[in-house]
Amino acid sequence: MPITVKKISEDRYLAKLTLPDMKAVKAEWSTADPLSADQLVNELLSRGCHPIDIADAMSEQDPKWIEKSPDRHKTTWPFDPTS
Repeated sequence: MPITVKKISEDRYLAKLTLPDMKAVKAEWSTADPLSADQLVNELLSRGCHPIDIADAMSEQDPKWIEKSPDRHKTTWPFDPTS
């Protein structure tokens, strides 16, 4: 999977982005410091990742991540993956 997420505390995550089959992603990337779910989602969206790929990667590490996200209904998150 081109997005790898690691949950390191209740609401902080590290991530690594690789290039295999994501045409919109132009460069590999990884977090320098732990990020909240909202920060990580927004960072990955800004780097060209598809929302479904993000939701899949986040859910592998923390199935309830979206419930912890105070910004989950903002326009930066195009859909609610829990529905």
